[in-house]
Amino acid sequence: MNSTEIKKLVRRFRSEYKIKEVTASSLETIFQKQGFTIVEFNPVLNDPDVSTVIENLGLTDMVRRSNGFLYMDSNYRLVFVNEKLNEDERKIVLAHEEGHYLCGHAFTREVVGRNVAEEQEANEFSHYLLQDPVNVRASRAISRYKKPLIIGAVVAGLAGGGSAVSREYREQQLYQGEYYVTMHGEKYHKKNCVTIEGHEVRRLTKEDVESGKYEPCSVCQPDED
Repeated sequence: MNSTEIKKLVRRFRSEYKIKEVTASSLETIFQKQGFTIVEFNPVLNDPDVSTVIENLGLTDMVRRSNGFLYMDSNYRLVFVNEKLNEDERKIVLAHEEGHYLCGHAFTREVVGRNVAEEQEANEFSHYLLQDPVNVRASRAISRYKKPLIIGAVVAGLAGGGSAVSREYREQQLYQGEYYVTMHGEKYHKKNCVTIEGHEVRRLTKEDVESGKYEPCSVCQPDED
């Protein structure tokens, strides 16, 4: 599927299940409506019932190397989720697995999560699903940056209208270095970081830094400059 088709799929999914906010809980409920059972597993040690399911279905390797995956055959519809994930991580995994299901990957093989092309489609589905609808994002952006933007406009006017000095002043007021964050990530990155390639990003602000929400990416190591 191409990006346009996946975006349409996300819109249909949101509409069908009347989704206002995507949460781990809401995705679990949707999976249950689709006939799936959520199986929480531990990569190392599981209770006897879960261990029996994993061993009988030949999923030991998947459990050891995955945070989540789908299993579907004529008898079972299962969504495996690592019990050690926090709420946000769980949401991302469930969104990814829902992508696999809606893109039809579960109908061609029992264990989903081993095909590179399918992983890319599921990643793209998850990316679009976990974005806020455009009108909500716009409203939040206006609310969040209205005051700084007004101040910046005044400074620009006093400086003679859009000069390099006024632009630099606005950036100093708003931003913390030349770093970027994705819409739902918890790390900040250099602009050319491979881990954010293809994702919608915005520049890291001083407000972001003060919130304590973001940590430096371990791949591009932005603080090493």
